[in-house]
Amino acid sequence: MNKGIIYCTKIREEYEGAHMEHMIAEKLLEIALKKEYGINLYNEPRAEGEHGKPFLSYRPSLHYNISHSGKYVVCILADQEVGIDVQIHCRANYERMLRRMVPREQYLEILSDINVEKKFFEQWVLREAYIKWTGEGLSRDMRTISMDEGSHMLLDMEDGYSGAVWAMNPMEINWKYEDIILG
Repeated sequence: MNKGIIYCTKIREEYEGAHMEHMIAEKLLEIALKKEYGINLYNEPRAEGEHGKPFLSYRPSLHYNISHSGKYVVCILADQEVGIDVQIHCRANYERMLRRMVPREQYLEILSDINVEKKFFEQWVLREAYIKWTGEGLSRDMRTISMDEGSHMLLDMEDGYSGAVWAMNPMEINWKYEDIILG
């Protein structure tokens, strides 16, 4: 079975609202690569795929993906192409957003569910993880994503958050928490 490891951090109070998520994500990636593989991120050339998905130029068998939302930043390292997404639940116009996100029959099913918010955010993170896995980004019409392609899983997150991982093959996932201090 393929393996993946998710490094996770909560944004420290002193960084909240300071728009430092990207810097925290880079630090989390740096720590994850060092701890798991002994790799110094700053000695590794990186490039971007056609739609901007970053990768380590000289390490084709090592893949990573990053996401952040609310107070969480996550970084997954895997031995296959992978996408991860986390999202804080916030009020939204679910009807309008679902029209652009899921096929019509699923749209009606989600809107009639007793827990519309939970179902909406599950679809959100799954579809975001998919387009991050494929590297297509928002160039892909999310309504055309087949839930039968590849392997996906919802992550166990605290209330008010949803998360998902998507890859070609099922993965055994391990979690590690890091307290990120910048400076």
